[in-house]
Amino acid sequence: MSNPLAVNRFSPEREEDVEGYSPVKAERNLLAAVLARAICDAFGTAHCERHIIRSARQWLFGKLTPKRPFSFAWVALHLDLDPVSLQDSLRTYEKKPQDIQERLTLLR
Repeated sequence: MSNPLAVNRFSPEREEDVEGYSPVKAERNLLAAVLARAICDAFGTAHCERHIIRSARQWLFGKLTPKRPFSFAWVALHLDLDPVSLQDSLRTYEKKPQDIQERLTLLR
């Protein structure tokens, strides 16, 4: 026996209502995925093409442009992260790459 209220609650015409109750928005998940992918590309052990690694590192460590949509600083700020502190933390991983490997497994 199905519950008609449950079916209506998740019907496509009420999708925006269901999204409103979600504590995590799809946009935030997307930005987190962009940041995670860049970190994995820049520091991961997977064999990426050099231009992918270089591009990821340029995005992570380039000039901070918080008003430019989808720049590193813009993404960090939208995730409630301080871009300067995050860059500093990521720079420490360049010096000790083994330290980031454990944390990268959490992003996958």
